[in-house]
Amino acid sequence: MKLKKLLLLLSLSYFCSFTIEAQSLKSSELDVLEYHVNLEPFFSKNTIEGSVSIKFKTAAQTEKVVFDSGELIVTKLEGKQAKKFTQKGQKTTISLVPNENNIYELKLYYKGSPKKGLVFINNSQKLYTAYFTSDWMICNMAPNDRATLKLDLLVPKEVLSVASGNLKSTTQIGDKVRYSWSQDYETPAYTYGFAIGNFNTLEKDHNGIVLKYFSEEYTKKELHQIFQYTENMMMFFKEKTGIPFPQEAYSQILIGNQYQEMSGFAVLKELYGNLVLKDSTETNLISHELAHQWWGNMVTCKNWNHLWLNEGFATFMSAAYNEYKFGAEKYQANINSYKRVYERIKSKGRDKPLVFKRWSNPSGDDRNLVYFKGAYVLHLLRQELGEEAFWGGIKYYTQTYYGKSVTTKDFQLAMEKSSKKSLDYFFKKWVY
Repeated sequence: MKLKKLLLLLSLSYFCSFTIEAQSLKSSELDVLEYHVNLEPFFSKNTIEGSVSIKFKTAAQTEKVVFDSGELIVTKLEGKQAKKFTQKGQKTTISLVPNENNIYELKLYYKGSPKKGLVFINNSQKLYTAYFTSDWMICNMAPNDRATLKLDLLVPKEVLSVASGNLKSTTQIGDKVRYSWSQDYETPAYTYGFAIGNFNTLEKDHNGIVLKYFSEEYTKKELHQIFQYTENMMMFFKEKTGIPFPQEAYSQILIGNQYQEMSGFAVLKELYGNLVLKDSTETNLISHELAHQWWGNMVTCKNWNHLWLNEGFATFMSAAYNEYKFGAEKYQANINSYKRVYERIKSKGRDKPLVFKRWSNPSGDDRNLVYFKGAYVLHLLRQELGEEAFWGGIKYYTQTYYGKSVTTKDFQLAMEKSSKKSLDYFFKKWVY
């Protein structure tokens, strides 16, 4: 029964994260190097005002560039190389003065009332980002475009801010505080996010990494119990990859009604804490989001057609952690559940390759395939290769493409090179 509850949580919450439309730009057209965002939320009106400075380069000389802007309204454009802007739908087009090195810098001022990307909670001074980064900052949402981030948040002084990157400073400005966050390693824009609230907090040190737990509803003692295995999970993923967690702090926040990995932190549904307090082994969602710090945030699908490389991996890795911590029976129960989801879809005639021809307006079954068939296929690959070759291949794949974007072919070739075995038959049968 508990496992059914877990699968329901996955179905209702994870899957809204990638109903994102196919990226607007080809990977060759635009490469954002860095974003610097200044943002202020207004809780009484559920609105925001802000600006974003964007440094980017293009593959060739061009007279215009297009960014994703959700429903944000651009109020002003600055930059010597920027001539004018137009907005249509959820895109903002900038007319440019071409230059020889194809590197540009511009600044956009904007305001808006986000409908999807920001969740304001009950007119309180509490909110969090959810999936659609372009709803709160103008950016390029293509998953293969990685950039660094600076984020300045101006919030009421009685609340706390958590965001992607490391906290560099806090500055009091009247009755508000500016939190300045900086992420000096590149990740896709969809991984950026923040949360604001009057949280109870708990901090722990894990080998020099500060683990931070936040909630308005749970006590520090309960937070300790809910996240008691986070240190162990971090050790497990480091062992399986040979790569440590990439920044000096990792935060987990129980808030609202969604689950999402973001660069350097995770948001988990507030009521999920009750499930873990009742059964401390129900940690799949915690380990799933932490797994994304390696598979998803740092080794990222090149486009949404290969989304299973993000979500299938994280789902499988949560089961693998359960095996490591709680035993083979727990792992097998997870795998059996994933298999049942897949077989139910197959029995309806709705099975598809894990590499989608186009990830646009995916159905619930499509999303289930990405998560659960993806995880089940990784389990089958483990059986095909054996323990040493499989985990050696996972480590080789992760290290080879860490900080890069990948396709399924990259994964197959990495596993073949590591295992010294052709996997054409396996991938044709289960993946393509």
